[in-house]
Amino acid sequence: MLKLGPIPRSRLRLAAAYLVVIGVILYGAGYGMFGLLMRANWSALESEVETLAGTLHDSLKPLLPAEARPSPELASVLPGLCLVGDPCLAPASLLPRHAVSITDSERFYLRLLDPRGVLIAHSPGSPKARGPSPGPTWTVVEEQAKERFLQYSIHLHRSDTPGQPGTDQKELDWGYLQIGRSLRGLDAERERLWWSAQTIVVLALLVAALASWWLSGLAMRPLLAAYRQQEQFTADAAHELRAPLTNLLAVVDAHRSQQSADPIAINQRLDQTLAVVTGQGQRLSRLISDLLLLARLDGPEAASAPQPCPLAQIARDLVEETSEAAAAAGVQLHLVGGADDFDVLGVEPDLYRLVSNLLLNAIQYTPTGGEVVLRVRREGSHGLLQVQDSGIGITPADQRRIFDRFFRSDPGRSRRQGGTGLGLSIVAAIVRRHHGQISVASSVGSGSVFSVKLPIAG
Repeated sequence: MLKLGPIPRSRLRLAAAYLVVIGVILYGAGYGMFGLLMRANWSALESEVETLAGTLHDSLKPLLPAEARPSPELASVLPGLCLVGDPCLAPASLLPRHAVSITDSERFYLRLLDPRGVLIAHSPGSPKARGPSPGPTWTVVEEQAKERFLQYSIHLHRSDTPGQPGTDQKELDWGYLQIGRSLRGLDAERERLWWSAQTIVVLALLVAALASWWLSGLAMRPLLAAYRQQEQFTADAAHELRAPLTNLLAVVDAHRSQQSADPIAINQRLDQTLAVVTGQGQRLSRLISDLLLLARLDGPEAASAPQPCPLAQIARDLVEETSEAAAAAGVQLHLVGGADDFDVLGVEPDLYRLVSNLLLNAIQYTPTGGEVVLRVRREGSHGLLQVQDSGIGITPADQRRIFDRFFRSDPGRSRRQGGTGLGLSIVAAIVRRHHGQISVASSVGSGSVFSVKLPIAG
């Protein structure tokens, strides 16, 4: 059985979630449209039957006999109707225009009932199944053959002319009129619409499945990049931590394996061992501190709210603090524009760390006799800080990775000088936390310029 990894499983679950949501929306929309179309067709049938019933009522009212019972007078009112108790055969010839449509057994049937609801006449081909007599106004009558009819029932009145001239006619309750409309066409249309809607929804779901898989791939790209970055970070961190630990263990084992009776030699070896242990311990301490700082910067916003911080004053302080390291490396350090005091919005300890890391990184990669220049000035609504060196430069390929964790453009130089490979990653994280921008411009052999823009307070 094929076992999927965590990333394919996550993508499959995400695609399935997309498909379920899209499927519910599509099915709901299709079902709603189907219901609206069927409701419109049903309303059209009701309007047709109601109009026909009103026309027949008005036509029959002056012609009805005095009593609602099977009689030759009633048979003469609507030719084609069958009286109860008489044989009922379909007409062999066309009937008068007003009777043709209602005696069409393929579409309509007609019933006349007395005031008690007893059937007294009906049209040929009317269904054997009888609805309630007289029953509600609208009802559905179903035959044994499963053919359905929409039945409409109304009171039937008869016009009564009084004996005295000049008096108004009166309307007397005569019985009931029932008209049924075949639902065969509507049922066929409903089934056709239903299967058409199902087919469309299924085809749409197939397309949606492909789209969901594609969209889940797009959504997983940042997660996949973060997952791979985390894997790379774990491997790099393990490598960086293993190196000083290996050195520590090697020194301790070497010291334990050496036997000497000379106290002076023992003390000398002990001093050397302690120096190596102290150096490697300090390297581990710096590495752990940098990792904890990155974890804090990548986490939720800090509890301390941003405050106005004097960027020029921070630059002056750090130039003074790092001047000793620059002198030890044989590098000249200058500050340009530090007299223009303005405040940027941020956390002051983080800004100190940002400028310090940029200066130490420039000094580290600048050869003896080189120069590092720190520039600070205001540009519109941002404060601009630039660190320019005359060092070895950065290749275009390395510029794309210069802010990655544990990345070193010159690993040997960085490790010899005690770097952890996290300095520029910390700088980038601080800039992001302060909603600023950072960029680098460099060419091999001509030095580099790191530019940082931070929003000015107020």
